[in-house]
Amino acid sequence: MVQQAPAVTAPEPIGLGSLKLVIGCGIDATLADRIGTEIAPHVRADDVRRAGDAIIVYTDAEPGQIRDWLAPALRDGESVLVVEFERWSSRGDAVDRTWLLRRGH
Repeated sequence: MVQQAPAVTAPEPIGLGSLKLVIGCGIDATLADRIGTEIAPHVRADDVRRAGDAIIVYTDAEPGQIRDWLAPALRDGESVLVVEFERWSSRGDAVDRTWLLRRGH
């Protein structure tokens, strides 16, 4: 008896966009969480990943637009850097390589 292969479901379509790295600079340990909270209304939850204290976002928003979304989360002495990039390299399972590959090259 031959068993049928399990059904394969297509991954959810990904919209247009590019990867952005969002880095918060400050001494408060909650900064990355606050940044994540401010990004949430603008980007699908599946298009956001934490990478240590940084956040990787897949969106068609411009870096300056993301910076403006985050302004309310920043306290005195804190800053944010948003970098758009098209080339990347990773090693190890701590970074969600499959997620990155679906959104990059």
